[in-house]
Amino acid sequence: MDATHEAALIRDIKTLSERVWERRVQEPDIERWLSNFDGRVFDVAAERMHALHLLRHFVYFGAREMRVLLEALYRDIYRYPIVQQIRHRAGDTLDSTFIADEFAGELRRTRFIAMGNPSESGSHLMYYFRQVNSLPKGLFVSQHELASGPLTDPETRLVPHDLTRIVFLDDLLGSGQQATSYSRSVVRDIRAVAARDGRSLTISYYTLFAKSIGLDAARRTSFDDVRALHEIDESQMAFAANSRVYHGCGAYTSMEEGRALAEGYGSLLTTDPLGYRDGQLLLGFQHNVPDNTLPIFWFDEPEPTWEPIFPRFQKVY
Repeated sequence: MDATHEAALIRDIKTLSERVWERRVQEPDIERWLSNFDGRVFDVAAERMHALHLLRHFVYFGAREMRVLLEALYRDIYRYPIVQQIRHRAGDTLDSTFIADEFAGELRRTRFIAMGNPSESGSHLMYYFRQVNSLPKGLFVSQHELASGPLTDPETRLVPHDLTRIVFLDDLLGSGQQATSYSRSVVRDIRAVAARDGRSLTISYYTLFAKSIGLDAARRTSFDDVRALHEIDESQMAFAANSRVYHGCGAYTSMEEGRALAEGYGSLLTTDPLGYRDGQLLLGFQHNVPDNTLPIFWFDEPEPTWEPIFPRFQKVY
């Protein structure tokens, strides 16, 4: 029975890889990853089944999907709301030329910034966001390019002089910790510089994906507008009470045993065995895998030895 189920799961995963995962995972990759599970939680055959079940529910966004998502982020979260505001201010006008001209002005007075360090995944997205939406290069800046000097310098002024909108972009809003940290430092300092000039800025944080808890946390900060293209609820978390991962899974696995496997091996790899701040995600992107995802998928450090199925590029401080 186990051998039959295992073969079926591997077949499903190979189909996913072929059709959805850009052929990122081949059968030898699966076997290398399964070799990590050596019987320290359950017997080896059972561990392989639990691991394969989790892998079968992994959600991977390749280059093509990321481009579609970035188009939707710009269109649905940035452009459409501004167009609605323009129409409302002009008595619900349908004059397409007027709307296009007004929107061009709003866009010109906007700057897009990657959330996080320039070397992190938010910055990686900026190139594709600009490319797929045919946006001018000058609209994309680093934090220090927003001002004439250090943000904490009382002589510093914002540039350009007519800047009205700053948009921070990200791929995933997990716990909300980074948004909270930015709000208390970078966003606070930007607002202080604007206030010295008597200027009002709209500072937004837009992300492709967000956990509900992270959205709630970010919306309690000083960002004016926090939105996600897709909100990740508990049903998409591996071991939440209403998780879809174990809905109708059959007798070969269970949520309790799957969690025991992920925690048992995850605790050997990191202090967050189910992902950063109990992330419990089964999510990966073409450019990287979030640390909110189960570490058994992505851990790729020299010690301890582990064969990842979707390696994560770690931050080096």
